[in-house]
Amino acid sequence: MPNIILSKIAGMIHLIGKFIIAADAWTGNIQNEMDARYIEQSSLTNLFTENKFWGWAGLLSIFLAITAIFYFQFQEWEEEDQEQK
Repeated sequence: MPNIILSKIAGMIHLIGKFIIAADAWTGNIQNEMDARYIEQSSLTNLFTENKFWGWAGLLSIFLAITAIFYFQFQEWEEEDQEQK
């Protein structure tokens, strides 16, 4: 009987150890995210923080391109509707 109890306790201790290891890794990631010394190394982020003109110029050009595509597509659809009538 004591061997069964000891094996159950050993199993629970092992499970708790695995949980602690997983929790430690998870909290370590959170600590890195909250660390004030952490520096984002994203070129898109740098585009808006270091080169604001080119960042906003790029966004504006993307917006204008998408707007032009929609505008001319809607014009084409209107012409097709007029021809069908």
